[in-house]
Amino acid sequence: MEEEHYCMNCKCELRKPYIVCKAEVCHSMTICVHCFSKGVIFGVHQNDHPYTVCRTDFPLFEQTWTAEEETTLLDIMSDCGYGNWSDVAHRLRTKSQSECQNHYNKYFIDKPHEDLPHFKEAERTVYPQPIVYKLCDDPPRYPENNDLSGYMAGRGDFTIEYDNFMELEIKHLDFDEEDEDSKMQLGVLDVYYDCMKERWKRKKIVRDYGLINIPKVQVASRRYNYTIKDLIDKLRVFITLVSPDEYCKYIEAIHYERELKHDIKKLQSRRENGMTSMQQSKMYHILNSRRNVVKSKRHLMVDLLSHLKDETSCQTWLQRQAVLDNMSKGGLVVLPNAPRKTAPPLDISSLPGYEKLGETEQEICANIRLVPEAYIEFRDSLINECKKNGCLKLGQARSLIKIDVNKTRKLYDFLLTNGMINKE
Repeated sequence: MEEEHYCMNCKCELRKPYIVCKAEVCHSMTICVHCFSKGVIFGVHQNDHPYTVCRTDFPLFEQTWTAEEETTLLDIMSDCGYGNWSDVAHRLRTKSQSECQNHYNKYFIDKPHEDLPHFKEAERTVYPQPIVYKLCDDPPRYPENNDLSGYMAGRGDFTIEYDNFMELEIKHLDFDEEDEDSKMQLGVLDVYYDCMKERWKRKKIVRDYGLINIPKVQVASRRYNYTIKDLIDKLRVFITLVSPDEYCKYIEAIHYERELKHDIKKLQSRRENGMTSMQQSKMYHILNSRRNVVKSKRHLMVDLLSHLKDETSCQTWLQRQAVLDNMSKGGLVVLPNAPRKTAPPLDISSLPGYEKLGETEQEICANIRLVPEAYIEFRDSLINECKKNGCLKLGQARSLIKIDVNKTRKLYDFLLTNGMINKE
C-alpha cells in the first residue's frame, strides 16, 4: 500500500476527500477526515499546520465528468485497451458505451490537452487562529508610534528605562590600584550590572509578548470578553512559564471551547423544542420573540384570570369594569377600591419548634404567618395571664403582645375557641 493511500495516524485506508499537511516538517503527510476532525497530533505534525483538502468530485474537461471518473477511465483503458467500450462501460458503471467512446476520443485522441486546467485556490482562513507576534532581536519597530508611549521606533528603545538614573552613580568612578575604595567601586559596578540584566529581562518580555502597541493588545483581548473574561486575569500570572505562541494557542483553545459549549447548549435547547433544522430554528426564534412581546402586554383576560380564585376580588373587578363602562358613556361614578390581597400561608415546616405544635396550631401559624417559636411564646404568655387574672380580654392580649392587631385578634380567637383561655 502506497503512502498516499492510507492515513499516517490511524493507518486506515484513505477515502476521498482526505487531508494533506503542507508543513515542511511533515513532508505531505496524509490524514483521514476522521482524524483531522479530532485535531490529532502525532510525530512532528501539529493541528495548526497548513493543509489542503484532496477531493475529486469536481469536473476537469466537461461538467458531466468528474475528475475521479477521468482517472478511473484512464486506468480502465490501460487494462482493456482501445475499442473495448462495452467492458470499459461495465467497469466504469456510471457512463454508457457511447459516452465513454465520445469522451475519450474528444479529450484524449482528437484534441488532447497538454496540461490539466488550473484552478484558482480559494483564500480561506483556518479557525481558530492564534494571535502570533513576530519575534525579533529588538522590540518591534512600528511605523506609527503615536500610541506607543515612551517608545522610539528609530532607536528601538525607550526614553525612560528601568532605574533610569543608574548611570549617574557610575559616571564619576575613577579606578586606581592604590585607592582603598576600589572594592566599593567594584560593588557599585556589580549593582549596575544587575540593573542592566533587569532592563534586558523587561525588554525581552515586552518584545516576546508584543506589549508595545497597547491598543492592539486591548483589541485582541476584547474578543474574549463574552467567553473567558473571568479567566484572562487569572491566567496572566502564568504567562512567563510558556512561550508566547503556546500561551496564545492555549487562550484561543479555551475561547473556542467556551464558544462550542455555548453553541451546543443552544442546539440542545432547540432540539428539546422539537427542531431538527436551522430553518426551523430561525422560525422558532421569530415566534418566540413575538410570544414574549404578547406576554408583556397586559389585557383584560389576564386580569380576569388573576381574580377568578378570589370570589370577592372577582366581584369587585367586575364592578370596576362596569363603572368604567358607564364612565365611557358620560356618567360620573366613584370607582370602588380594590380589595387588599391576602398573603399566602407561610411555609413553617422547616422552622424550629414546628414539631411541638398540633395540626390546628400548625395551620393557624401558617395562616397568620407566625413562626412556631414566637407562637409558643405568645400562647404561653396569654395562658399564664389568663390563669393569673382568671380571664383575659382582647385589649389585655393586645397590650401584652406587641404584634399586628389583626394577628393578635386571630390568635386570641383561636385560643378562646380551643378552650385555652376564657374571657369571663
